[in-house]
Amino acid sequence: MVRIDNKRFHELLKEKKDLEDNRPHDIDAMRRWKHSMSKILQELELFR
Repeated sequence: MVRIDNKRFHELLKEKKDLEDNRPHDIDAMRRWKHSMSKILQELELFR
């Protein structure tokens, strides 16, 4: 169980890093980006 959670945690961190590195500049893409980022951050909170 812990190992699966740990794996998911690292996947989330990687996704977050990818999003941070590929921040879009047009408005629609930015909305999707923000939505994705907030989902990732929300799930990361569960690991605290």
